Amino acid sequence: MITIVRIALLLVGGLTLPLAAGFLLAPARAAARLGLEAVGPVGWSTLRGDFLGIFVVIGGSALYAAVRNRSDVLIVPILMLSVIILGRLVSAVLDNSGPAALPLIAAEVLMLAIVVLGYRTLP
Repeated sequence: MITIVRIALLLVGGLTLPLAAGFLLAPARAAARLGLEAVGPVGWSTLRGDFLGIFVVIGGSALYAAVRNRSDVLIVPILMLSVIILGRLVSAVLDNSGPAALPLIAAEVLMLAIVVLGYRTLP
């Protein structure tokens, strides 16, 4: 079971770190995929900084946990993904974004499930 969880965590890292690189190197293209657009230099900085940080911490923590066989580093991505999902659910209610955001919510719930499983399974 631990091997399966470690592979799943490697997949989380393998999917999120390229997203981080996309926001760092081609923020307009990465943002457009998520329905975002930067307005001026502060917007570019936010796309690069915030999204790079989110995806690097989630993916890097998942990779580190899988490679080092450590669950303690998964607390932060659990919190981050939980707050992200909460924000999406609030937006679904307030902005009626539910149907459009459903694929993103599903991906984040799946990542959260994998990270929680890693937290509960790894030493």
